[in-house]
Amino acid sequence: MIRCTRIVFMVIITLLPMASISTIVLQIQQVNASLDADVADVASQSTTKNEISTMVLDKYKQRVFNHLLNNKTITDNISNSTIPVSIVVGVISPNGTQVSGYGNISKANPTAVDGNTIFDIGSLTKLFVGTSLMDMVNQGLVKLDDPLEKYLPANVTVPTYQGHKITLEDLATHTSGLPYWPPGWCNPTCFNIYYTTQEIYQFLSNSSLGSRPGIEDTYSNFGAGLLGQALSLKVGVPIEQLLNDRIWNVLGMNSTGIQMNATGVSIPDDIKSRFAKGHIAGNESDLAFLPQEVRGAGAAYSTVNDLLIFLSANMGLIDTKLNDAMQESLTIRHPVTEFQLPFFDPSGHESPAHGYVGSDWNIQTDLGRTIIWRNGGIDGYSSLIAFNPDKQLGVAILCSCNFSDVPPIEIISTAMTYLLYSNSSSLPSWRR
Repeated sequence: MIRCTRIVFMVIITLLPMASISTIVLQIQQVNASLDADVADVASQSTTKNEISTMVLDKYKQRVFNHLLNNKTITDNISNSTIPVSIVVGVISPNGTQVSGYGNISKANPTAVDGNTIFDIGSLTKLFVGTSLMDMVNQGLVKLDDPLEKYLPANVTVPTYQGHKITLEDLATHTSGLPYWPPGWCNPTCFNIYYTTQEIYQFLSNSSLGSRPGIEDTYSNFGAGLLGQALSLKVGVPIEQLLNDRIWNVLGMNSTGIQMNATGVSIPDDIKSRFAKGHIAGNESDLAFLPQEVRGAGAAYSTVNDLLIFLSANMGLIDTKLNDAMQESLTIRHPVTEFQLPFFDPSGHESPAHGYVGSDWNIQTDLGRTIIWRNGGIDGYSSLIAFNPDKQLGVAILCSCNFSDVPPIEIISTAMTYLLYSNSSSLPSWRR
C-alpha cells in the first residue's frame, strides 16, 4: 500500500495507496550520530568519481541491512547469503550529479541497478500532480479555491462539513478532512482491487469529513488521488497523459510514467529489462494496481536520473516553462502539526523546527535552515527526493524495499543528515 512520511528525524507512518503517511503512529528516533557523522565530514575529503553518492548509499544500505537481517521472516527467505534488495542513490548540486547503486534488477535479471533502473515511486507521484495543479492555475484553467465538486460528474456527492466545501487547495495540502482511505477500501488491502469508477465515487459519497476543510492537516491518499482525477477530467485526458504532457515531456523525463489499464499493470516491453523487482518480507513482489480515479496518489514509476532532472528544475538549476508552477508548489500553504519537530545534528544537539506543506511538498525549517522533501512507498518499494535550497544540494533515493520491512525514518534521516551537514562544494564538476 502507499506510504509517505512527513517527519525528518521522527516519522509518521502513513498508508497511501502507495506510500505516504499512515494513520498516525509516531516513531520517534534520534539520528544515529556515530553512523551519520561521516556525512558531515565529506566536505573535507577529496572526492573521486561518485564518492559522495556512494557514501550516502552506504549509509542507507547499512540501515536497510540492519532491518532486513534482524527480521527472522526475511532471513529465513534469504538464500545463498543474498540480501533481497536493490538501491540507487543520486546527489545533485550546481557542480553536477553523482549516482551509485547496489544490487540487481531481479533474481531472473542479474543486471546491476543504476541511474536508469526503474522503480515504483509511490507518493512521489503527488508532486507531479501538485506541480500540474499550479501550472493549470497559472493558465487560468482552475483556481485553488474551486470546490472539488465542480470538476467531478454532477451525480457525484462530495461530502461537506457544516456547509464548507473541499477545494483543490485543500486536497493538495491534505487539509480536506477526507480519510486516509475511505471506509471499506482497505479490506484487506488497498491495492489490486479492481474498483469501478462508480464504486470509487460511491466511496466518496459515503465518506464523512473529520474536520472543516482547510483547517486541520490529516493525510489523505484518497484526497490526493481525487485531485489528480479532477485535473484529469478538466483537461479531458487520463492522469498519465496529463502528467506526461505537463511535466515529464517538458523536462525530458523519458523513463517516468504510469502503466495501468482498467484492470491491471502492464509494463511496456522497452522498459521491462530495466524495471527492478520490489521486495516484501524477503520475497519478490508484484506491482501494485490503483484504479484510474486515484492514480494521482502514487501510481508512477521513475528512475534516479529522471528524478534528478525534476529536482534540478525545482532547485532552480535549470530554467523551464514550469519555473513559476514549481516555485508556487514549494510555497508554504499550511502548517503540519505532526512534525513540529527539531533538527538533530550529528552530536545529538537539537534545534526547534517547524513543519509545513506546499503543494504536496513537505517543508521543514528551524527558521535558519530549510529542507524540502517528499518520500513515498508502495508495495515492495520505498522512495525519497529532497533538497536544501540554501546549499543547493539535492538527493534522490530509490529502494526495492517495503516500508513494513525498512521503516521510512531510515530513508528520511539518511537524506536529511546529508543535506544538512554536507557541503555543495564537495561535489565534482558536472559529468554526463
